Amino acid sequence: MDNMKRYTNIIVLFLAFSISSCQDWINVEPQNSVVLEDFWKSKDDIESALAGTYVELREPSDRFLLWGEILRSPSFEIGGNNTGSIVVDAEKIMRLQITSENIHSDWNGLYKIIHLANNVIKYAPTVRDNDLSLSEKELNAYLSEAYFIRSLCYYYLVRTFKDIPFPLEPSDTDDIEFFLPKTDDATILDKLIEDMEWAERYAPKSFANIEYDKGRATKAAAQALLADLYLWVGRYDDCLLMCDKLINQSSHALLPGDRWFQIFSKGNTNEGIFEIQYDASRSQSNVLSTWMFNNIGSRNSAYVLREETLELYDKTDARGEGKTFMKDNLTLWKYIGLEEDNSSRFRTIGNNDANIILYRYADILLMKAEALVEKGDFFAAQAEYNKIRDRANLPSKIFPNDRHIAEDLILEERTREFIGEGKRWFDILRFAKRNDFERKQMLIDILTANVDPQELPKWKSLLSNPMGYYLPIHYDEVRNNSKLEQNPYYAR
Repeated sequence: MDNMKRYTNIIVLFLAFSISSCQDWINVEPQNSVVLEDFWKSKDDIESALAGTYVELREPSDRFLLWGEILRSPSFEIGGNNTGSIVVDAEKIMRLQITSENIHSDWNGLYKIIHLANNVIKYAPTVRDNDLSLSEKELNAYLSEAYFIRSLCYYYLVRTFKDIPFPLEPSDTDDIEFFLPKTDDATILDKLIEDMEWAERYAPKSFANIEYDKGRATKAAAQALLADLYLWVGRYDDCLLMCDKLINQSSHALLPGDRWFQIFSKGNTNEGIFEIQYDASRSQSNVLSTWMFNNIGSRNSAYVLREETLELYDKTDARGEGKTFMKDNLTLWKYIGLEEDNSSRFRTIGNNDANIILYRYADILLMKAEALVEKGDFFAAQAEYNKIRDRANLPSKIFPNDRHIAEDLILEERTREFIGEGKRWFDILRFAKRNDFERKQMLIDILTANVDPQELPKWKSLLSNPMGYYLPIHYDEVRNNSKLEQNPYYAR
């Protein structure tokens, strides 16, 4: 949070070139800073500010995958390349050797994006004083995108750290407090839902451009995030309503099983709802191949899939060997491969530009199934669940009238469908925390899987405290902000 002080009286905006065509919009690159009073004069300024915010969203995308899955779920383990602070600190978290100096507790990238979104939310309405061509409908559409981006970042932070600082104003004037105490997660989630309910009403259905429709906050993207928020806080009727809204739009669908790999190899398919965009031809790349690619016969990447993860897939599963993973080297293939079942066609550092998919249509169906289970409608839930299995070339299943068994079936199917997409730890935490951590033991078993057996009793006792399921606030943040208190689990 202390890094936000750099933005006093300056808004970091990204103006590589004027926005002259829809193809350019989300591909601007950061080049300079603009003094606040010289900006916010036209709708082009709003578009430039939003474009820069989307560009900046690429930077912490590794956090979405690390926090949501790699660090704490039973999906991955450290491969042979266990050098470098990023991997060393990841292994420490996997083994519960977690301190506040751990590099993966750094949240600055997300707060930078939040700051940029706050600028749009505060200053975009002032543009109407100078640009009469900016309609109220256009302004609300722009604001809906900023609310989506800000809410998305806060949602990742809350699920990772629980109680966090919650600035809703940019730190650009002397009367804004730079250093804030923590706000409790329930208050934050209520505000995110309020913001997203507003954004869902005003978000555009389409930008008439595939790259925009998948890479910007459309109405479907807002509905997906809102459904996810409702599910997290246990508002199941509202989650169902939002899922049905998206389903009834008829603008998204499951890809056929024989095209499932294209969701990742091509990106921006009819199944995608919100994808962080990358294009190697524009020097845009992510870390996935660097982290996870193994040569045949080697398991020398930073992270590899666990054998137990691969065992979840039947041989007939359309998402299995050669699609989700390569078994010989435990490689996550869905984001690495350029072709299915072809280990010689893979992304390298030069073309590591697979979109990182945060929401797709399969997620909506399984969120709906989960909400129906929590309401006790097992018959309707299994119908949504079996749509995913049918697409994967797997036999349908009948849900018993047992909530925990039905939950386990959905959680396992979500694992097969979304492995490597940064969802599994958050899924486990969501299922476990219901009804005052009714299924806490599931979390404890997962978190203690890698500890020394002699220390197991100690860790089971310590992890009876739910604050141990969240990461510590980084040491630098607590040191620089006297109002910020450490997660009490790590303050011992």
